Amino acid sequence: MDLKYDLLLKGGNVVDPSQSVIGVRDVAFRDGKVAAMAAEIAGDEARRVVDVSGKYVAPGLVDVHGHYYQLVHPHSIRADEACLPNGVTTTVDAGSSGWTHFDGLREYVIERQDTRMMALVNLSALGMMHAYRDGGFGPTLGPSIGVSGGPEAVLPEDAAGELMDLRFAQVEEAVQCVKDNPNICLGVKIRLDAHISGDRNTIPALERARQVAEATDSFIMVHVARVPIPLARVFEYLRPGDIVTHIFHNAENNVLDGSGKVRPEAWDAKSMGIVMDIGGDKDNIGIDLSRKAIDQGFLPDTISSDVTRKMPGRSPYVLPEVMSLYMALGMSLEDVVAATTWHGAKAIGQEGVLGTLRQGAAGDAVVFELESGDFAYEDGDGLVARTDKRFLPVMTVLGGEVWRPRGA
Repeated sequence: MDLKYDLLLKGGNVVDPSQSVIGVRDVAFRDGKVAAMAAEIAGDEARRVVDVSGKYVAPGLVDVHGHYYQLVHPHSIRADEACLPNGVTTTVDAGSSGWTHFDGLREYVIERQDTRMMALVNLSALGMMHAYRDGGFGPTLGPSIGVSGGPEAVLPEDAAGELMDLRFAQVEEAVQCVKDNPNICLGVKIRLDAHISGDRNTIPALERARQVAEATDSFIMVHVARVPIPLARVFEYLRPGDIVTHIFHNAENNVLDGSGKVRPEAWDAKSMGIVMDIGGDKDNIGIDLSRKAIDQGFLPDTISSDVTRKMPGRSPYVLPEVMSLYMALGMSLEDVVAATTWHGAKAIGQEGVLGTLRQGAAGDAVVFELESGDFAYEDGDGLVARTDKRFLPVMTVLGGEVWRPRGA
Protein backbone atom coordinates (compact mmCIF):
# COMPACT_ATOMS: atom_id res chain seq x y z
CA MET A 1 0.00 0.00 0.00
CA ASP A 2 1.30 3.44 -0.94
CA LEU A 3 1.29 5.38 2.31
CA LYS A 4 0.70 9.10 2.32
CA TYR A 5 3.80 10.02 4.36
CA ASP A 6 7.33 8.72 4.80
CA LEU A 7 7.79 10.00 8.37
CA LEU A 8 5.42 11.33 11.00
CA LEU A 9 6.55 13.14 14.15
CA LYS A 10 3.60 12.77 16.47
CA GLY A 11 2.54 14.81 19.48
CA GLY A 12 5.46 17.21 19.74
CA ASN A 13 5.27 20.79 20.96
CA VAL A 14 6.02 22.58 17.69
CA VAL A 15 7.91 25.88 17.77
CA ASP A 16 7.86 27.37 14.27
CA PRO A 17 8.26 31.16 14.39
CA SER A 18 7.98 31.38 10.59
CA GLN A 19 4.29 30.52 10.97
CA SER A 20 3.76 31.87 14.52
CA VAL A 21 3.04 28.29 15.61
CA ILE A 22 3.63 27.30 19.21
CA GLY A 23 1.71 24.27 20.38
CA VAL A 24 1.16 20.54 20.02
CA ARG A 25 1.11 19.46 16.39
CA ASP A 26 1.88 16.43 14.26
CA VAL A 27 4.40 17.00 11.46
CA ALA A 28 4.59 14.73 8.40
CA PHE A 29 7.24 14.43 5.68
CA ARG A 30 7.20 12.97 2.18
CA ASP A 31 9.74 12.94 -0.65
CA GLY A 32 12.22 14.97 1.36
CA LYS A 33 9.86 17.83 2.12
CA VAL A 34 7.41 18.90 4.80
CA ALA A 35 4.08 17.40 3.70
CA ALA A 36 1.69 18.45 6.45
CA MET A 37 1.38 19.92 9.93
CA ALA A 38 -1.87 19.52 11.84
CA ALA A 39 -3.32 18.92 15.27
CA GLU A 40 -3.91 15.28 14.36
CA ILE A 41 -2.49 13.16 11.55
CA ALA A 42 -3.38 9.47 11.52
CA GLY A 43 -0.42 7.25 12.30
CA ASP A 44 -1.51 4.58 9.80
CA GLU A 45 -0.86 7.06 6.99
CA ALA A 46 2.90 7.06 7.55
CA ARG A 47 5.63 4.51 6.83
CA ARG A 48 7.38 5.47 10.06
CA VAL A 49 5.88 7.11 13.14
CA VAL A 50 7.98 8.61 15.92
CA ASP A 51 6.26 9.60 19.15
CA VAL A 52 7.81 12.90 20.27
CA SER A 53 5.20 13.83 22.84
CA GLY A 54 6.68 15.83 25.70
CA LYS A 55 9.44 17.13 23.43
CA TYR A 56 9.80 20.20 21.22
CA VAL A 57 9.91 20.17 17.43
CA ALA A 58 11.41 23.04 15.44
CA PRO A 59 12.59 23.51 11.86
CA GLY A 60 16.12 22.27 11.20
CA LEU A 61 18.55 24.80 12.64
CA VAL A 62 20.49 27.15 10.37
CA ASP A 63 23.98 28.16 11.54
CA VAL A 64 25.22 31.01 9.36
CA HIS A 65 28.78 31.04 10.74
CA GLY A 66 31.08 28.07 11.26
CA HIS A 67 34.48 26.80 10.07
CA TYR A 68 34.66 23.39 8.38
CA TYR A 69 37.71 23.26 6.11
CA GLN A 70 39.10 20.35 8.07
CA LEU A 71 42.67 19.20 7.40
CA VAL A 72 43.39 22.47 5.61
CA HIS A 73 42.54 25.20 8.07
CA PRO A 74 43.97 24.11 11.43
CA HIS A 75 41.02 24.76 13.70
CA SER A 76 38.19 23.69 11.37
CA ILE A 77 35.84 20.87 12.34
CA ARG A 78 33.88 18.36 10.27
CA ALA A 79 30.40 19.74 9.60
CA ASP A 80 28.76 16.37 10.20
CA GLU A 81 30.43 16.24 13.60
CA ALA A 82 29.42 19.73 14.73
CA CYS A 83 26.08 20.21 13.01
CA LEU A 84 23.74 17.27 12.49
CA PRO A 85 24.13 15.73 15.97
CA ASN A 86 23.13 19.16 17.29
CA GLY A 87 20.06 19.69 15.14
CA VAL A 88 21.83 21.93 12.61
CA THR A 89 20.80 20.84 9.12
CA THR A 90 22.20 23.84 7.21
CA THR A 91 25.39 25.77 7.79
CA VAL A 92 27.74 28.27 6.16
CA ASP A 93 31.52 28.11 6.19
CA ALA A 94 32.35 31.74 6.93
CA GLY A 95 35.49 32.54 4.98
CA SER A 96 37.84 29.70 5.87
CA SER A 97 38.86 29.64 2.21
CA GLY A 98 39.95 32.30 -0.24
CA TRP A 99 39.41 31.96 -3.96
CA THR A 100 42.71 30.10 -4.43
CA HIS A 101 41.50 26.96 -2.67
CA PHE A 102 37.71 27.31 -2.75
CA ASP A 103 37.44 24.46 -5.26
CA GLY A 104 38.94 22.17 -2.63
CA LEU A 105 36.46 23.33 -0.01
CA ARG A 106 33.61 22.63 -2.41
CA GLU A 107 34.76 19.25 -3.69
CA TYR A 108 36.35 17.72 -0.61
CA VAL A 109 34.18 19.20 2.14
CA ILE A 110 30.86 20.68 1.01
CA GLU A 111 30.01 17.93 -1.46
CA ARG A 112 31.01 15.13 0.95
CA GLN A 113 29.03 16.08 4.04
CA ASP A 114 25.46 15.11 4.86
CA THR A 115 25.00 18.57 6.35
CA ARG A 116 23.64 21.05 3.82
CA MET A 117 26.56 23.43 3.38
CA MET A 118 27.20 26.76 1.72
CA ALA A 119 30.16 29.10 2.08
CA LEU A 120 31.49 32.63 1.92
CA VAL A 121 34.75 33.31 0.11
CA ASN A 122 37.32 35.20 2.13
CA LEU A 123 38.34 38.46 0.49
CA SER A 124 41.93 37.40 1.15
CA ALA A 125 43.14 34.91 -1.45
CA LEU A 126 44.76 33.05 1.44
CA GLY A 127 41.53 32.58 3.37
CA MET A 128 42.08 32.40 7.12
CA MET A 129 45.80 31.87 6.72
CA HIS A 130 48.70 34.24 7.07
CA ALA A 131 51.54 35.01 4.72
CA TYR A 132 55.24 35.03 5.60
CA ARG A 133 57.36 37.78 4.14
CA ASP A 134 59.43 35.19 2.31
CA GLY A 135 56.35 34.15 0.38
CA GLY A 136 55.40 31.05 2.38
CA PHE A 137 52.05 30.41 4.04
CA GLY A 138 50.81 29.13 7.38
CA PRO A 139 47.76 29.00 9.62
CA THR A 140 46.57 32.03 11.53
CA LEU A 141 47.50 31.16 15.10
CA GLY A 142 46.70 32.58 18.48
CA PRO A 143 48.69 32.17 21.71
CA SER A 144 49.81 28.55 21.98
CA ILE A 145 46.40 27.07 21.13
CA GLY A 146 45.83 27.69 17.44
CA VAL A 147 43.06 30.23 17.93
CA SER A 148 42.41 32.44 14.92
CA GLY A 149 42.34 36.13 15.69
CA GLY A 150 41.87 35.84 19.46
CA PRO A 151 42.23 38.89 21.66
CA GLU A 152 45.86 38.09 22.45
CA ALA A 153 46.72 36.65 19.04
CA VAL A 154 50.41 36.73 18.29
CA LEU A 155 51.81 36.18 14.82
CA PRO A 156 55.44 35.37 14.14
CA GLU A 157 57.54 38.42 13.36
CA ASP A 158 57.78 37.47 9.69
CA ALA A 159 54.02 36.84 9.32
CA ALA A 160 51.10 39.07 8.39
CA GLY A 161 47.39 38.54 9.04
CA GLU A 162 45.20 37.73 6.07
CA LEU A 163 44.36 41.38 5.27
CA MET A 164 47.60 42.99 6.44
CA ASP A 165 48.84 42.81 2.86
CA LEU A 166 46.20 44.05 0.44
CA ARG A 167 47.91 42.35 -2.46
CA PHE A 168 46.00 39.27 -1.29
CA ALA A 169 42.63 41.10 -1.28
CA GLN A 170 41.91 40.32 -4.91
CA VAL A 171 38.52 41.63 -6.01
CA GLU A 172 38.27 40.22 -9.54
CA GLU A 173 39.20 36.71 -8.44
CA ALA A 174 36.77 36.79 -5.51
CA VAL A 175 34.01 37.97 -7.84
CA GLN A 176 34.73 35.11 -10.21
CA CYS A 177 34.67 32.63 -7.32
CA VAL A 178 31.17 33.73 -6.33
CA LYS A 179 30.00 33.57 -9.96
CA ASP A 180 31.55 30.15 -10.52
CA ASN A 181 29.83 28.64 -7.48
CA PRO A 182 26.13 29.56 -7.66
CA ASN A 183 24.02 28.39 -4.71
CA ILE A 184 27.21 27.47 -2.86
CA CYS A 185 29.28 30.64 -2.55
CA LEU A 186 26.86 33.17 -1.10
CA GLY A 187 29.13 36.21 -0.83
CA VAL A 188 32.32 37.52 0.71
CA LYS A 189 33.73 37.44 4.26
CA ILE A 190 36.17 39.92 5.78
CA ARG A 191 37.63 40.05 9.26
CA LEU A 192 38.28 43.52 10.62
CA ASP A 193 40.51 42.95 13.59
CA ALA A 194 43.63 44.74 14.75
CA HIS A 195 45.61 41.50 14.34
CA ILE A 196 44.16 40.65 10.94
CA SER A 197 43.48 43.83 8.98
CA GLY A 198 45.28 46.34 11.17
CA ASP A 199 44.29 50.02 11.22
CA ARG A 200 45.53 50.97 7.78
CA ASN A 201 43.79 48.28 5.73
CA THR A 202 40.41 48.21 7.43
CA ILE A 203 38.68 50.76 5.19
CA PRO A 204 40.29 49.49 1.96
CA ALA A 205 39.13 45.96 2.89
CA LEU A 206 35.57 47.23 3.34
CA GLU A 207 35.75 49.04 0.01
CA ARG A 208 36.96 45.93 -1.81
CA ALA A 209 34.38 43.70 -0.13
CA ARG A 210 31.69 46.14 -1.22
CA GLN A 211 32.95 45.85 -4.81
CA VAL A 212 32.68 42.05 -4.67
CA ALA A 213 29.16 42.14 -3.25
CA GLU A 214 27.96 44.70 -5.78
CA ALA A 215 29.46 42.83 -8.74
CA THR A 216 27.84 39.53 -7.71
CA ASP A 217 24.56 40.74 -6.17
CA SER A 218 25.60 38.99 -2.98
CA PHE A 219 26.32 40.04 0.60
CA ILE A 220 29.20 40.79 2.92
CA MET A 221 29.73 39.15 6.28
CA VAL A 222 32.06 41.27 8.38
CA HIS A 223 33.77 40.16 11.60
CA VAL A 224 33.88 43.18 13.90
CA ALA A 225 35.41 41.75 17.07
CA ARG A 226 38.34 44.04 17.95
CA VAL A 227 37.59 46.21 14.92
CA PRO A 228 40.04 49.14 14.98
CA ILE A 229 37.49 51.72 13.76
CA PRO A 230 34.09 52.77 15.16
CA LEU A 231 31.12 50.64 14.15
CA ALA A 232 29.55 53.72 12.59
CA ARG A 233 32.33 53.71 9.97
CA VAL A 234 31.80 50.02 9.28
CA PHE A 235 28.06 50.53 8.77
CA GLU A 236 28.76 53.18 6.11
CA TYR A 237 29.96 50.44 3.76
CA LEU A 238 27.14 47.98 4.44
CA ARG A 239 23.76 47.53 2.80
CA PRO A 240 20.54 45.70 3.75
CA GLY A 241 21.26 41.98 3.86
CA ASP A 242 24.90 42.32 4.85
CA ILE A 243 25.80 40.53 8.07
CA VAL A 244 27.76 41.93 11.02
CA THR A 245 29.04 38.97 13.02
CA HIS A 246 30.26 39.10 16.65
CA ILE A 247 27.93 42.06 17.13
CA PHE A 248 28.09 41.59 20.92
CA HIS A 249 31.88 41.49 21.17
CA ASN A 250 33.30 43.06 24.31
CA ALA A 251 36.36 44.90 22.96
CA GLU A 252 36.72 48.53 21.96
CA ASN A 253 34.29 49.87 19.32
CA ASN A 254 31.46 47.64 20.46
CA VAL A 255 27.71 48.15 20.21
CA LEU A 256 27.34 50.06 23.51
CA ASP A 257 28.35 53.65 24.20
CA GLY A 258 30.16 54.89 27.31
CA SER A 259 26.94 54.97 29.32
CA GLY A 260 25.98 51.39 28.44
CA LYS A 261 23.32 52.34 25.90
CA VAL A 262 23.06 50.76 22.47
CA ARG A 263 24.56 53.20 20.01
CA PRO A 264 22.06 55.04 17.75
CA GLU A 265 23.99 53.98 14.67
CA ALA A 266 23.53 50.33 15.65
CA TRP A 267 19.77 50.84 15.94
CA ASP A 268 19.78 52.59 12.56
CA ALA A 269 21.76 49.83 10.89
CA LYS A 270 19.46 47.16 12.30
CA SER A 271 16.34 49.02 11.19
CA MET A 272 17.66 49.34 7.63
CA GLY A 273 18.11 45.57 7.37
CA ILE A 274 21.75 44.98 8.22
CA VAL A 275 21.77 41.58 9.95
CA MET A 276 23.13 41.49 13.50
CA ASP A 277 24.70 38.08 14.14
CA ILE A 278 26.12 36.62 17.34
CA GLY A 279 29.05 34.50 16.10
CA GLY A 280 29.19 32.64 19.40
CA ASP A 281 32.89 32.00 19.84
CA LYS A 282 33.40 32.79 23.52
CA ASP A 283 36.37 35.09 22.77
CA ASN A 284 34.08 37.17 20.58
CA ILE A 285 31.07 37.67 22.85
CA GLY A 286 30.57 39.61 26.06
CA ILE A 287 28.04 38.22 28.51
CA ASP A 288 27.43 41.46 30.40
CA LEU A 289 27.32 43.49 27.18
CA SER A 290 24.89 40.99 25.61
CA ARG A 291 22.58 41.17 28.59
CA LYS A 292 22.57 44.97 28.55
CA ALA A 293 21.77 45.11 24.83
CA ILE A 294 19.01 42.52 25.12
CA ASP A 295 17.51 44.33 28.12
CA GLN A 296 17.23 47.40 25.86
CA GLY A 297 15.40 45.37 23.22
CA PHE A 298 18.37 45.11 20.87
CA LEU A 299 18.10 41.42 20.00
CA PRO A 300 20.38 39.68 17.53
CA ASP A 301 18.76 38.83 14.21
CA THR A 302 20.66 35.57 13.91
CA ILE A 303 22.44 33.36 16.42
CA SER A 304 25.40 31.44 15.03
CA SER A 305 28.15 29.40 16.64
CA ASP A 306 31.42 30.26 14.86
CA VAL A 307 32.15 26.63 15.69
CA THR A 308 35.66 25.22 15.38
CA ARG A 309 37.26 22.01 16.58
CA LYS A 310 38.21 21.46 20.19
CA MET A 311 41.86 22.04 20.96
CA PRO A 312 43.93 22.07 24.15
CA GLY A 313 42.70 24.96 26.28
CA ARG A 314 39.79 25.68 23.96
CA SER A 315 36.26 24.24 23.95
CA PRO A 316 34.13 26.09 21.39
CA TYR A 317 30.37 26.18 21.68
CA VAL A 318 28.07 24.33 19.32
CA LEU A 319 24.87 26.07 18.29
CA PRO A 320 22.50 24.67 20.98
CA GLU A 321 24.94 25.90 23.63
CA VAL A 322 24.91 29.42 22.18
CA MET A 323 21.10 29.23 22.06
CA SER A 324 21.03 28.19 25.72
CA LEU A 325 23.32 31.06 26.68
CA TYR A 326 21.22 33.69 24.94
CA MET A 327 18.00 32.36 26.41
CA ALA A 328 19.71 32.70 29.80
CA LEU A 329 20.60 36.30 28.91
CA GLY A 330 16.99 37.29 28.34
CA MET A 331 15.80 36.06 24.96
CA SER A 332 12.62 33.99 24.86
CA LEU A 333 12.45 30.44 23.54
CA GLU A 334 10.59 31.71 20.47
CA ASP A 335 13.16 34.46 19.84
CA VAL A 336 16.07 32.05 20.07
CA VAL A 337 14.44 29.51 17.75
CA ALA A 338 13.53 32.28 15.28
CA ALA A 339 17.15 33.48 15.26
CA THR A 340 18.38 29.98 14.38
CA THR A 341 15.68 28.99 11.89
CA TRP A 342 13.73 31.36 9.66
CA HIS A 343 15.89 34.44 10.37
CA GLY A 344 18.98 32.40 9.50
CA ALA A 345 17.31 31.08 6.36
CA LYS A 346 16.36 34.61 5.31
CA ALA A 347 19.92 35.83 5.92
CA ILE A 348 21.27 33.32 3.38
CA GLY A 349 18.50 33.82 0.82
CA GLN A 350 16.57 30.64 1.70
CA GLU A 351 13.44 32.11 3.25
CA GLY A 352 10.48 29.79 2.75
CA VAL A 353 12.75 26.92 1.73
CA LEU A 354 14.71 26.35 4.95
CA GLY A 355 14.06 27.27 8.56
CA THR A 356 10.33 26.55 8.39
CA LEU A 357 7.90 23.65 8.74
CA ARG A 358 5.59 25.13 6.14
CA GLN A 359 4.22 22.61 3.63
CA GLY A 360 6.60 22.19 0.70
CA ALA A 361 9.70 23.37 2.56
CA ALA A 362 12.81 21.21 2.91
CA GLY A 363 12.04 18.31 5.22
CA ASP A 364 14.39 19.33 8.02
CA ALA A 365 13.55 19.39 11.71
CA VAL A 366 15.11 19.11 15.13
CA VAL A 367 13.50 17.41 18.11
CA PHE A 368 14.81 18.76 21.38
CA GLU A 369 14.22 18.88 25.10
CA LEU A 370 14.76 21.73 27.51
CA GLU A 371 16.96 19.89 29.95
CA SER A 372 16.89 20.99 33.59
CA GLY A 373 20.10 21.35 35.59
CA ASP A 374 22.82 23.81 36.46
CA PHE A 375 24.65 24.94 33.34
CA ALA A 376 27.42 27.52 32.96
CA TYR A 377 28.61 29.45 29.90
CA GLU A 378 31.73 31.60 29.89
CA ASP A 379 32.87 34.49 27.71
CA GLY A 380 36.43 35.42 26.75
CA ASP A 381 36.83 37.62 29.84
CA GLY A 382 35.95 34.76 32.18
CA LEU A 383 32.49 36.08 33.06
CA VAL A 384 30.05 33.21 33.58
CA ALA A 385 26.31 33.07 32.96
CA ARG A 386 24.40 30.29 34.70
CA THR A 387 21.05 28.84 33.69
CA ASP A 388 18.77 26.01 34.79
CA LYS A 389 17.64 25.15 31.25
CA ARG A 390 19.51 24.17 28.12
CA PHE A 391 18.65 23.00 24.62
CA LEU A 392 19.26 19.27 24.24
CA PRO A 393 18.73 17.95 20.67
CA VAL A 394 17.59 14.33 20.67
CA MET A 395 16.76 13.79 16.98
CA THR A 396 17.55 15.43 13.67
CA VAL A 397 15.40 15.05 10.57
CA LEU A 398 17.23 15.77 7.31
CA GLY A 399 15.45 15.64 3.98
CA GLY A 400 12.42 13.94 5.50
CA GLU A 401 14.33 11.10 7.16
CA VAL A 402 15.68 10.60 10.67
CA TRP A 403 19.39 11.27 10.35
CA ARG A 404 21.90 8.73 11.56
CA PRO A 405 25.70 9.07 11.35
CA ARG A 406 27.21 7.13 8.48
CA GLY A 407 27.96 3.60 9.54
CA ALA A 408 25.65 3.77 12.57
